[in-house]
Amino acid sequence: MVEKSQYSEIVEACAKFHEDRRIESLSKLIPAARLYDYGFRSIVGSLQSVQQDIWSLYQTSQDERRWYLKQVLGRLNELDTLMQLEVPNDYRAITVHFALHQEALVSIKTNLEKARSISEEGLEGVYGNFMQAMQSVTEGNGVYVTNWKEPKQWNVLLVRDVGLRVVKLIYANRHSINLAMIPDRCGTHLHQDTSEVHFSLEPTDGDQVLGGFRIHVEEPHAIPIKPGEWHAYVENRTSRPHQLLFLTGSKDLLGWGIINDRTVTDLSKLSLRKLGSEDLEKVAGALLNKAIADAEYIGSQSTFSRELISAASTGGVTLSVVGIPDSWSNKSQDIIHVVARGTGKLVVLDNSVDLREGDVFAVPFDISYELKNEGSSPIVLLGSTFENRI
Repeated sequence: MVEKSQYSEIVEACAKFHEDRRIESLSKLIPAARLYDYGFRSIVGSLQSVQQDIWSLYQTSQDERRWYLKQVLGRLNELDTLMQLEVPNDYRAITVHFALHQEALVSIKTNLEKARSISEEGLEGVYGNFMQAMQSVTEGNGVYVTNWKEPKQWNVLLVRDVGLRVVKLIYANRHSINLAMIPDRCGTHLHQDTSEVHFSLEPTDGDQVLGGFRIHVEEPHAIPIKPGEWHAYVENRTSRPHQLLFLTGSKDLLGWGIINDRTVTDLSKLSLRKLGSEDLEKVAGALLNKAIADAEYIGSQSTFSRELISAASTGGVTLSVVGIPDSWSNKSQDIIHVVARGTGKLVVLDNSVDLREGDVFAVPFDISYELKNEGSSPIVLLGSTFENRI
């Protein structure tokens, strides 16, 4: 594992705390530790893929190799439990969240290496995927950025009951953003406790089901989905899988991931009224091409921000558009951003990261950050928060 100085400093602070149980020296490191914690939460999809592969190998392995793989599975289960807890804005971000992530991930690495020393069979690719996921956090000083246009194939998970392939992208405290790839259709279902926003940034030709409506959409759009509302994507008429981004969050279930609170039904059981893209306002939806064009035009003169999907229309998740001509400073409300157009630079806690179209990143609440436009046109972002009090 390659460690930058900032990462090593927090590791050393964890060790010192466990020796003297003093928190005074931790204060200055809390913001950086929270960034790392968010990065570790966001590689949950990668770790789940590793877990599936290790489980298969564990069942066919023998003796000592099997024991090492069992240790890996145990540590992965610990991380799955940890990811259900909100990252606080106090010393526990270091002494609990960072410390447990660090200890578990180092243990996984060590046990994978020991298992490989006995036999490489089936483990070389798994180890490489694990290290790549780890280094995407530790080598970025905690500022974790991924790109929805370039999903790693080994990070694709199958949601069988609705026929989806999903890539988990970024996890904040109470909401997350994920990518669904839909070759033909997505099964009709609802969530008991989860709020969602489905949106597409590419041209499409298909029907989106929401409640009592079947909406034909042919361009990038966003649709809010409340808990208890039937929804689906049906009849993809293009020759390529439909790339659907979806935000998900929950007041009761923490929203740290895709919650298995689904009820599935047959589309034929629903009585649906047909709508076109021009009718999206009837379901509180939005056409994104127009929203992005407005942000580029108005944002060429001064920073422009407008809410597209409200918390009231979803039960918690919001979606806004921001156009930035030069630079924009903000203090996060536990926000997830998608770069919809342009290029720029993210500056947070003196760390600078280049951004391009398709990049996705999150900033924990109460941390200031700056976005600098580096293109000839405004950089346009889609931002999302989760409002816990509706």
